[in-house]
Amino acid sequence: MLAQVEGRRRARNPAATREAILAAAQTMMAEHGPQRLTVSDVARRAAVNRGTAYQHFQTREQLVAAVLDRLYRTSKRVREARAPQTVSEYLDGVVEYIVGSPELLRLSLFRMLGGIPNPSEDLWADYLDQVRRFLAPPTGRADIDVEMLAVILLGATMLWALRVQSGAASAAENRRYLRELKRLLLYGAVHPAKRPDLVRALQRSEAPGRRRRGPSPVRIAAGAAHRKDRS
Repeated sequence: MLAQVEGRRRARNPAATREAILAAAQTMMAEHGPQRLTVSDVARRAAVNRGTAYQHFQTREQLVAAVLDRLYRTSKRVREARAPQTVSEYLDGVVEYIVGSPELLRLSLFRMLGGIPNPSEDLWADYLDQVRRFLAPPTGRADIDVEMLAVILLGATMLWALRVQSGAASAAENRRYLRELKRLLLYGAVHPAKRPDLVRALQRSEAPGRRRRGPSPVRIAAGAAHRKDRS
């Protein structure tokens, strides 16, 4: 009886009906992937009339694209709401979000393995633009292939998240992953003297057992780069 009442309420509210369909479809896609999804099955899961569901999404492809687009845009809004102040904080937030979002990871992998086009190409373009701004001279090195670096960063983070979610690594080890990610960026993509926030973040994250006597390698690299820039 309650389900029937909810169904009638959603029928009078197309936006709520669409949201119920998308939420049900996202759950089902995360469980079994998009290939087995049907609009009829989703309608049943969402307690929505099948005809009504087809009014919103005429094909499975339309429904899958809408679910992925909704998921990616929600992810972007959540991450942007945290308002990181530095590049180091931005990297921390992205890694922690992806590691803590199994549905995002699973659906992204299902999409790529299934050869499904990215329904949110503007979000990918926005991500590339962020990386491009991060590497813009004089901060970044002139010979960096921005698009390839962006793919490497995202691919490595997805692989790390898979390890955590499969139990092969713990979420507590994020600190280790982030330390090495920042080290690679600091030594391979940017000029250390131009990114003191990354230098400080890397210094803070150095494990006590790995600290050496004398100046830190990070401090040495930053000082050398600074002297070179001034010469």
